[in-house]
Amino acid sequence: MSKIRRAVVFSSMAQYGVRLVGLVTTMIVARLLTPDEVGTFAIASAIIMLLSEFKLLGAADYLIREPEITDLKIRRALGLTILISWGLGLLALALAMPTAAFYDIPQLAVIFAILSTGLFLAPFISIPMAVVARRFEFRVVLVADIVSSITSLATTVLLINLGFSYYSLAWGYCAKMATQLAVVCLIREFPKYWVPTFSGIAAIARFGIFASLSNLCSRAINIAPDLVIGKMGTTAQVGMFSRGLGFVEFLSGTLQVGVSPVVLPYLSEAKRSGENLSEAYTRATVLLGALVWPVLSVASVASLPVIRIFFGDQWDAAAPIASTLAIWLILRSTHNFANNLFIASGNESLMLIKEAILMGSVFGLVIFSFPMGLQAVAKSFIVLGIFEIILVSSLLTRAVHLKTGPFFLALLPNLMLSVICAASTVAISHFVSFNDEQAWRPVGVIALCLPIVWLVSLKVLRHPLYGEIRLLLKI
Repeated sequence: MSKIRRAVVFSSMAQYGVRLVGLVTTMIVARLLTPDEVGTFAIASAIIMLLSEFKLLGAADYLIREPEITDLKIRRALGLTILISWGLGLLALALAMPTAAFYDIPQLAVIFAILSTGLFLAPFISIPMAVVARRFEFRVVLVADIVSSITSLATTVLLINLGFSYYSLAWGYCAKMATQLAVVCLIREFPKYWVPTFSGIAAIARFGIFASLSNLCSRAINIAPDLVIGKMGTTAQVGMFSRGLGFVEFLSGTLQVGVSPVVLPYLSEAKRSGENLSEAYTRATVLLGALVWPVLSVASVASLPVIRIFFGDQWDAAAPIASTLAIWLILRSTHNFANNLFIASGNESLMLIKEAILMGSVFGLVIFSFPMGLQAVAKSFIVLGIFEIILVSSLLTRAVHLKTGPFFLALLPNLMLSVICAASTVAISHFVSFNDEQAWRPVGVIALCLPIVWLVSLKVLRHPLYGEIRLLLKI
């Protein structure tokens, strides 16, 4: 387990560093660009990111999951990824003009063309990174992620100040991908990854089609509001909803990204060594929930001052949206590692069924609720979250014989933690107004008090995360 804990530390350093740079970028962009400009880029990036879910066709997850990998398997994975990713790059270029015409936003065509370059670079970045992830060598990931994120930040801010508007965000993404490729080229084993093989890729493709379609559907859940609101409403509405969703996703993702890259290797290794996957999954979910649930519960109560301090008061309307969506993300994180478990246990088809059902549901909910306003759209996501818990619990019971009773019982301490933290935040609001124009005051008090409340609660509740924190501090 020490190997996994060290991997979590380095992965966390990488991902938290990326999140920090991303937060700085978002704070700057929110003050330099208008909701209309952000919304325009959000529509284009949503579609490109949707296509990007197919770019690897599951090749990276295949290399992580395989009991044994060889140089030939790595080269086959690269060959398959090149075929798919480059094909998607050409498709993105072909879709640029029709998409711009569909949304009646001519600028989308140029943004499409810029963002598509990432699809052509992706194979030579993702396959080597999958190999180092399998080996738990997350120091390489740390360097690649931090350096590329800083490069992206510098590029984006420079171009905005030069008057490139939303195009700056697209060029910043390209700079990030190019920098990651440069770092990967420094890996001494890189030459063997550089030479693809296009024969014998059927086995990877069979695995990958389930993983890629599942990732596509999962991504669609998050971008459905951008696509639907972009057509039924205005780019300003897209920008406002995107900011509310992006805010709570940033909080949730910041807590998850350090652990998430290690979960699939961890569960895959547990499978290879004959451990009980259901127990490993429950433990991972409990530990993550103790981080994510309390933070999101606090965000649900105090979204207004936090959004003001990060993005400025022009985004105040995103606060109630964020408060509602925070509850949805608490519900969704209940089975945050479900897809990793489906892959590790060889149940990719169930993973696809789950994601397809959820994708269809979210589009239906957003289309139905949008005429009633953005807050109604946000509330519809809570319905989606409850439905997802029921659906995934049922599928996991079938796939790995998950015992739902003990599973949800194990999550009760997380619920208690969340209630304590939310109640503490409400108490703070009675002493420091969350409507104060000086947003740093309530945010500062929350930042000082809540970590102490959370840590003391962990100890009092004898939560397993408290023991893990003590062990990590000894590494």
